[in-house]
Amino acid sequence: MKRPIRNIAIGLSTLVLFFFILSYYSHLVYNAALDGKNSGFIAHHLTNFANYPNKIEEVLTSTELAGIPSTYLKLDANFKEVNTLSYNLYAVNSFWNTDGGYWDIKLFNLRQDSVLYNWKLKKNGLNFETTHWVFSNAVPRSCLILPDKSLILSADESANLMRLDAQSNVMWINHDLIFHHTMNFGEDSTIWTCTSDPEIKGNIPVKGIQNFNGNIYRYRENYITQLDKNTGKIIFHKGVSDILKENHYKNFLCGVSDPDKYPYDPMHLNDIQPLLKDSKHWKKGDLLLSLRDRSLILLYRPSTNKIIRLIFGEFLNQHDPNVISDDEISIFNNNYIQHENDTLDNVCIITDTLCASEIMIYNFNDSTFTRLLNNHLIKEKIWTETQGVHRILKNGDIFIESQNKGKLYILNKSGFVYKKMLHAPLENYAYHTNWIRIYEQIPY
Repeated sequence: MKRPIRNIAIGLSTLVLFFFILSYYSHLVYNAALDGKNSGFIAHHLTNFANYPNKIEEVLTSTELAGIPSTYLKLDANFKEVNTLSYNLYAVNSFWNTDGGYWDIKLFNLRQDSVLYNWKLKKNGLNFETTHWVFSNAVPRSCLILPDKSLILSADESANLMRLDAQSNVMWINHDLIFHHTMNFGEDSTIWTCTSDPEIKGNIPVKGIQNFNGNIYRYRENYITQLDKNTGKIIFHKGVSDILKENHYKNFLCGVSDPDKYPYDPMHLNDIQPLLKDSKHWKKGDLLLSLRDRSLILLYRPSTNKIIRLIFGEFLNQHDPNVISDDEISIFNNNYIQHENDTLDNVCIITDTLCASEIMIYNFNDSTFTRLLNNHLIKEKIWTETQGVHRILKNGDIFIESQNKGKLYILNKSGFVYKKMLHAPLENYAYHTNWIRIYEQIPY
């Protein structure tokens, strides 16, 4: 009789111990996810271990495992291409060359579907030691062509910003920072680009603000960086969080957002648009800064470190603000809410539906917003959760890149004059579009 009782007691004790260990492990993982310091030096390893099932699923379902490059996406069988362009329009996009293992950057004519010029970006001389990105997914985005056919580009999310000559030879290269998203020409032979700090031994450097109870709000800094286009040397460099705090807008740094979705990237600077001439609303040298995760655009004056205007209210997760007149800017409104699928309760009442991305005009005179050709965007179901660019052409037509879907559009009041996916060599696949830069005239 004693042996069965003893076995039951051992079994119950083992079960209690198992649930205690499981509970304590879950507690450590939970606190590591919320605030690594609560779990000490093992926090990083705990969260990595807890994510192994997700990593395994990602690998097993990845297109790369099937031999399909990550730069490809499935063609939409229901997408009907259109090309009734009556004018030439030129575009620059990057294409991963699977056979050669390098990036082809092509200038092509959308109307004629012909390539005018080609540059090659090879891995030799590039630095990928300070980023977790690899060369094949470090897309050269929004490349800048100069009159001598040289090209300024970065390998996205890596410490590689460079200028290639017309024969694709490196003229200069900068490894100082992580260069990401887009870049634009500024005044006096300069360029402005979005940057962040290089990784240190595989870890992303973050800044922190400590609460009175010891909890730390951590975030990755985004910087606005100005460089000399002839040498690649840094001229100006400042953190966006410092700009916000020094202008008494700390609330836009740490006052809003879903903390679980992008815990270390609350600002997500995705564009810097230099203003190249004076108007009554801004001065030459001012900048438009697009902060996606704040659904916020800043009109910022580097010469005085002053935020001149905050622009927000009618757009969500926006990209690509462009000046279209002395009083107006256009904005690519992704019109999408980044969030975790949290279960708050058992009852959900839908109060609004976001139907499509939008092209919006903001008027500086009365701070009003208007939407352009919204009925066409909704009917065509044009949207992209992330990324996305646009351009209002001189004739009033609108170019749109729906990046996540790999689709290009040109439309006007009458409808679409261009709809295209960039077909890849692999049957039934297309290339991803990569922040295509549009030129109405050949830039050389």
